[in-house]
Amino acid sequence: MDYDRSEAWRYRDFVVRAMNHDMPFDQFVRWQLAGDQLMPEDPWATVATGFLVAGVENRIQSRKDFVQQRYDKLDDFSATTATAMLGLTIGCARCHDHKYDPIEQRDYYRFTAAFAETVSGIRKVQTADGKLPVYAATEVTNHRIRMVVATEPSFEGLPSIPASVRFLVRGDPDNAREVVFTGFPPFLVAPRTPKSRWFDKRPNQTGRVALARWMTDTNHGAGHLLARVIVNRLWHHHFGRGLVATPNDFGTRGDRPTHPQLLDWLASKLIDNGWRLKSIHRLILTSATYRLGYQPPESAIDGAGTHPDPLNRLYWRREPKRLDAEAIRDNLLAVGGRLNSSMYGPGSLDQDHPRRSVYLRIKRSRLIPVLQLFDGPDSLQSIGQRSITTTAPQALLMLNNPFVQHSAELFAQRLSRAKQTGNADVVTLGFVLAIGRPPTPEELRLTTPILGDGSVAEIIDFCRVLLCLNEFLYIE
Repeated sequence: MDYDRSEAWRYRDFVVRAMNHDMPFDQFVRWQLAGDQLMPEDPWATVATGFLVAGVENRIQSRKDFVQQRYDKLDDFSATTATAMLGLTIGCARCHDHKYDPIEQRDYYRFTAAFAETVSGIRKVQTADGKLPVYAATEVTNHRIRMVVATEPSFEGLPSIPASVRFLVRGDPDNAREVVFTGFPPFLVAPRTPKSRWFDKRPNQTGRVALARWMTDTNHGAGHLLARVIVNRLWHHHFGRGLVATPNDFGTRGDRPTHPQLLDWLASKLIDNGWRLKSIHRLILTSATYRLGYQPPESAIDGAGTHPDPLNRLYWRREPKRLDAEAIRDNLLAVGGRLNSSMYGPGSLDQDHPRRSVYLRIKRSRLIPVLQLFDGPDSLQSIGQRSITTTAPQALLMLNNPFVQHSAELFAQRLSRAKQTGNADVVTLGFVLAIGRPPTPEELRLTTPILGDGSVAEIIDFCRVLLCLNEFLYIE
């Protein structure tokens, strides 16, 4: 069953606030892993742990599969954390030593042991407005994990298991060996650091706290890898492709960085600037590389009319980049003048809702059609790079979908209210509102006849034409 998580939206609000206020990225990571324990007096630190519990959870458990499902949940914690933050496919080592990367099966279970006592649930946090419920991570109090059946919460006598992680031969809970304690892959520990410092759980701290500190430690932990992964993600979202083209896999099976020295330099700048992401955004966006044009210089083309780097792996020109599915929907709302820019609060499952797409609720059994068709994620697993497809249903949606049609009608009303002096002025205003530039003389000549005598229906047709332009969907 796809149960609602009525308080999960608070984690999204935490992310939006953190990005807007330029929270240092190392703090952002620590709070998501163990904010409830590092800063128990700050309600947002507890909300941040919603990252850990955002995955799929089976709420209809059976006694037979209880232990198996617990290890599946632990695998979700550890594999998602390693992939999203370190670009490591550590989950491959659940059943055997990693076939390609230097991650042993025992390393996987030591990493997973950081979440041994972690469960998800509704917690009450104290705020200025009183106690508020949040869906977040928490630690069990009696060192035991109790079986929960959502359909029958009053059931008594349900089994429980110790809140520990055992080494499983070939990942089989029926073939469990000794209890494993929190530790981290030794190849990520700095050579000058004694392995014992991070290889075993330090006293007086939980596994999640140890993980959060190790993850952001640039001297003795994985801090430099964490910095490389996040600056690569920033580069990817600005250029459409990262310096490492496989942002979720920095291992031997992932792509090699096209500019390793640039990647290291950006990571060092991030750390030197106090882990502030906005300074890296500014650095990238003001660079000569980002400001390149789309057409290659004549000197770059050889006599045969080709270029030595046709795939543009070395970034010698800009490439058109399609907007993400959420931005396309927001664009449709904006041109119709109905985009609600209010921030924070619960979301909606209604795709016609006027708020930005980040405030739509995600229900895995009821995805938003407009987002799905433009390659929105399925929300089942971490996706480092979305697929960019061009399909006939996308064009049909832009022509016939009621949501798009309503946006075109509202867009036409905006143009009608503007009281332009003629069809040419209406066309010019339409281009400026839809794609941010006036029409070329050729475009003006071709589109002006569409308006005819300027009736409402003809203006709507003109608006539908604008919404189907490539420039409405692509950043050029």
